[in-house]
Amino acid sequence: MGKDFKSMVTRCIYVGKENGNAKKLKTMTEELRDLHNNVMKRVKMYEDQQKLKRLEKVQVWLRQSDAAIKEAEEMLMMYVSSSSFSNGSTVMISSSHKVDKKICKMLKEVQEIKSRGTFDVVVENSGVVVGGGSMMVSTVDRDDQTVGLEAVSGLVWRCLTVDNTGIIGLYGVEGVGKTTVLTQVNNRLLQHKSNGFDFVIWVFVSKNLNLEKIQDTIREKIGFLDRSWTSKTEEERAGKIFEILSKKRFALFLDDVWEKVDLVKAGVPSPDGQNRSKIVFTTCSDEVCREMGTQTKIKMEKLPWERAWDLFKKNAGEETVKSHPDITKVAQEVAAKCEGLPLALVTIGRAMASKKTPQEWRDALYILSNSPPNFSGPILAISLQHIIVSFI
Repeated sequence: MGKDFKSMVTRCIYVGKENGNAKKLKTMTEELRDLHNNVMKRVKMYEDQQKLKRLEKVQVWLRQSDAAIKEAEEMLMMYVSSSSFSNGSTVMISSSHKVDKKICKMLKEVQEIKSRGTFDVVVENSGVVVGGGSMMVSTVDRDDQTVGLEAVSGLVWRCLTVDNTGIIGLYGVEGVGKTTVLTQVNNRLLQHKSNGFDFVIWVFVSKNLNLEKIQDTIREKIGFLDRSWTSKTEEERAGKIFEILSKKRFALFLDDVWEKVDLVKAGVPSPDGQNRSKIVFTTCSDEVCREMGTQTKIKMEKLPWERAWDLFKKNAGEETVKSHPDITKVAQEVAAKCEGLPLALVTIGRAMASKKTPQEWRDALYILSNSPPNFSGPILAISLQHIIVSFI
C-alpha cells in the first residue's frame, strides 16, 4: 500500500513538472506563430507589391511551422482535456503521462523549427536574390511600388545623414506605407557599402512585445554566436549587446512597434552626437513616438485622390481600366474604397488586373462595400486577403 502511494506521489510530482513543459510549449508556440506571421508578412509584401517569388526554403519553413503550430495547439488541448478528467487514478495519470511525453517531444520540435526561422533573404527575382531581415536589397523599380512615398523616404534618409537627430519615428494608420518606406531606407543603406555604419539591424517587433526576441535578433546581426547566450539573464544579454554596440556605429530599424521598447533593457546604447548611431521605427501611435523619445517625428498621411488613382491604375492596368466605359466608372469607385492606403490600392488593383467585364468590377465593388467600414487597423492584411479570395 505504501509502495503504491509513493508511486502515486512520484507520478503526481512528475505531472506537475510536465505541466511546466505544457506552459513552455504554449509560450514557444505563440513565439513561433509570431515569427511565422513576421516571415509571411515580409514575403507577401514582396510578392504583392513587387511580384517576386518566395524562396523554396522559406516556403518549406512556412509549411513546417504552420503544421507544427497546429499540432502543438491540438496537443495542448489534449493535455488540458486529460488533466481535467484525471481523477488521480493510476490509469488516468498514466494516460496523462503519455500526453506529457508527447509534449516534451513537441516542445523540442517547435524550438528546432523556431531556430531556423531567421532568414536574411526571403524572395528572388530572375536570379537576383532580395532579402528579408536586414539584407533587403531590391532591384525592382521603386516608383512602381511607392507612389507618393518618395518624399518621406528622402526625409528619413536625410535624418540618417545629420548628427542632431538620433531617434526617428514614422507613424500613421496601418497600410499607409510605413514598412515600405522603412524597407526603402534600409535597402538604400545596404546598397551603399561606404554608408558609415558598422551594423544595419532590422527587427520586426509586432504587437506582443518580446524583449528577449529583440535581443536575440540583435545579437545574431552583430555576430555574437556564443552558445552561452541562452543561459544568460536578460541583464547579462543586455550587457553583452551594449558592450559591442557602444563601440560601433549602428542603424537599428524597428518595424511595427505597438508600445514603448525599453532600449536600455535591451542593451541598445542611446544614439547621440558622439556615436552618431540611428534608430528608426514605425508605429500607428503618436503616443509611442513620445514614449520612445523621438527627436524627429514623421506622420505619414493617406494618398490624395489623384495619386491614389494613379497607383490603382498602375496596378490594375491602364488597358483594363479603359477597356470599357462602365469599368472606368466602377474602377474609380473601387479605388475610392481603398481610402488612399497604398497597401490596399496595390493589392486590390493587382487582384482586379484580370477582370475584363463590367459585371466582375461591379461584383468587386459590392464585396468592398459590404466589407468593414474602413481598412485601418491591425487586421488590414488579413481583411485584404479575405476580400481578394472573394474576388476569385
